Amino acid sequence: MATLKEILSVLQFSDLTLLNNQGDLEREVRMVDITETPDIKDFTTPYSFIVTTGMNYKDDQAGLISLISELNDIQVAGLGIKLSRFLKRLDDEVIEFANKLKFPIIEIPDSWNLGSITHHISSFILDEETEKLHFALNIQQELNAMLMQGLDLNMMIERLSRIIKVPVMLLNSFHHVESLSNHFHQHSEQVQKNLNYFRRYLNSEKNNSNHNTDFQEEYAIFKVPAFKYFPYYLMVSNIKTLNYPISLLTIEQAVNTLSLAIYKNSKIKEAEQEDVNHFFSSLMSENPDNLSSLSQHMDLLKKYYIQPSKFYQVVTCAIDKEQHIENSVYLNERYQMTFEWLTHKLTAIDPSISIYMSQRKRRFTILFQAKHQYYLEYCKYIQKEYHLFFNSSLSFGIGNEVTELSQLPLSYFEANEAYDNKYDQGENEFIEFYKSKSVEELLQLIPASKLKPFIMYTLGSLAYPQTTKEKELRYTLNVYMANQCDLTKTSEEIFIHRNTVKYRIKKCEEILGQSVESPDASLAIRLALFALEKVTLK
Repeated sequence: MATLKEILSVLQFSDLTLLNNQGDLEREVRMVDITETPDIKDFTTPYSFIVTTGMNYKDDQAGLISLISELNDIQVAGLGIKLSRFLKRLDDEVIEFANKLKFPIIEIPDSWNLGSITHHISSFILDEETEKLHFALNIQQELNAMLMQGLDLNMMIERLSRIIKVPVMLLNSFHHVESLSNHFHQHSEQVQKNLNYFRRYLNSEKNNSNHNTDFQEEYAIFKVPAFKYFPYYLMVSNIKTLNYPISLLTIEQAVNTLSLAIYKNSKIKEAEQEDVNHFFSSLMSENPDNLSSLSQHMDLLKKYYIQPSKFYQVVTCAIDKEQHIENSVYLNERYQMTFEWLTHKLTAIDPSISIYMSQRKRRFTILFQAKHQYYLEYCKYIQKEYHLFFNSSLSFGIGNEVTELSQLPLSYFEANEAYDNKYDQGENEFIEFYKSKSVEELLQLIPASKLKPFIMYTLGSLAYPQTTKEKELRYTLNVYMANQCDLTKTSEEIFIHRNTVKYRIKKCEEILGQSVESPDASLAIRLALFALEKVTLK
């Protein structure tokens, strides 16, 4: 809608004069109304411009003060008074009171009658809105054409800035500068000034859900909803200098096109990253021989952000599960944004760090390609920063370092194994290092249906002894094997003569059908005895 300033700037209304120099001409005018009644406040609407001859206040200008107070309370745009027939001039008290409220009083010269001025201003407002609409649509069409031609965001931001003739800044979902109009390159000190205002805006937005764009300030900030939950922001400076026919609608239409451009770019990046993710996933499933030959083609690997190095280490990262969040749109956006956020944070530490995504598991693979003494501190830092921005938490599984590309799948396996161990225990916000499994843990992984036959085949009747003699033989065998087949140590431990031990071991060998001291038999017997003692078999 038009403001009083825009109306008075039109040549047709150049003879209308502001009587109080502190009157606010930025007030919006949506309609014009004529009145000669003192109770106009009950019959008019906000943003009206009231015109009158002031006949009711010919001998009582104090009544004008009450009228101005009432009109200001209901957000009337201003009061136009024809100073000729009834009022020749306004008292100083009236002017002072209007200035105190910054309520504009406009003098309508004798050459205008009230009906005519009402008609012409109303027509101007209607024509102006039509012109603003056409201008806004033309701007949108021009930016749309740039989008279709594949021109980048920098060019679109610069073009928008040139059209509306004020500096423009685009900030991404992480509140970092994405693009600047040329003004900021010439006046770099203004960048920080804008960012300081933007931080205040974000704080006020958190505290006020009804925060709206206000053209009364030096800056205007518009959400660019390329993403529903993680919008970009368009920041327009020197907003008060915008001239007709530029309007809020103009910038809103530009925002729509910028949203499409950002969304399109994000989808292109996702498609490119999906190719990288697929290659890395297939690489982790290759056997060492294939990886060794592939290491001779580093030009190909560099395309997928893998560099020649004597150090590789894989870290698995994932967003901790939250029971109360079921919004799939939010979860999808957060997953994609987390990838971009991690990439920005980690490559700032070391450009050689690469990040990959696993859509199926909703995990991220972080590949270190240079030794980092403080990488554990990096993980802690990432966890802290992530919580501040996303109000959620991350967990990490860390594999061991390797020195060759062919060994990379091992570090990858270890990182995921470390993560799974903690995740399966229901823990959150952890940093877990890979630990090699003990023999007991490995045996626990073998199904009982396969482990039992192995024990029976290896130990025969000694596996589950029924008689006292069989129990005595298995006990002696167990101690003998634990003492590295040493007769003396075994006899001393179980308090029997060496010859008795020798006799019992011979009996065991007859039952087992093989020498207990042969390497293969010894290993099998030890595993079978260990499994009987340590593993729960159901």
